[in-house]
Amino acid sequence: MDIAEEQRAFYGALLDQYGDDPRALSHRDQATQYERFHRLARVFEHEQGPFSVHEIGCGMGHFGEFLERHHPQALYSGSDVHPSFAEACARKFPRGGFHTRDIVASLPPERYDFLTLSGTFNVRLSASPEAWRGFVQGMLRAMYAMCTRGFAVNFLTTFHDPEYTRAELHYEPPGALLDFVVGQLSRFWELDAAGPLYEYTLRVYRPEHVRARHADPAFSRYFKPASP
Repeated sequence: MDIAEEQRAFYGALLDQYGDDPRALSHRDQATQYERFHRLARVFEHEQGPFSVHEIGCGMGHFGEFLERHHPQALYSGSDVHPSFAEACARKFPRGGFHTRDIVASLPPERYDFLTLSGTFNVRLSASPEAWRGFVQGMLRAMYAMCTRGFAVNFLTTFHDPEYTRAELHYEPPGALLDFVVGQLSRFWELDAAGPLYEYTLRVYRPEHVRARHADPAFSRYFKPASP
């Protein structure tokens, strides 16, 4: 069973058990779910006008509900490997486009201002560490390709209480992650481990977006000329 198939089976079983509930997405409760959402949303905290947000692993659209409350100017859409999740989101958010697809297997043509992903990287299940590392890096590449401004994702940290360690979970070393991000994606990034959970949020920005936010000529030396 490949990673996408195993995820469909895992989250499908949680959906059957819990229904429209944070636990169907492997969150403990709404409090911890929203803690993650607030830190993901900092990727677009400086936006003044309307912008688009595409959630990878959109689940039941709980992040869309969060956006309606805290960022009503955001146009929410999403992708999920499980069709029941994408269909549920389409019913909740008829203005957004929702897709059943694996963006790592085939890069979609659509582009969005921001992309987010919450929790998907945590549950490794039976995949080997090497296979999971390839999945994580492939997902980050795809999300970077699909965003025009930036993306945000979260990980379980390697700096956690050992008594909480579980063999089926993935704990991402921040140093190795940043080596990949800076080497393969962008030098403009933020790591946020200031919350109470044993997790951290990675926010990555496209150089052209950072340059637009720092238009003073004093900063021009820090940006490469735009490609023709």
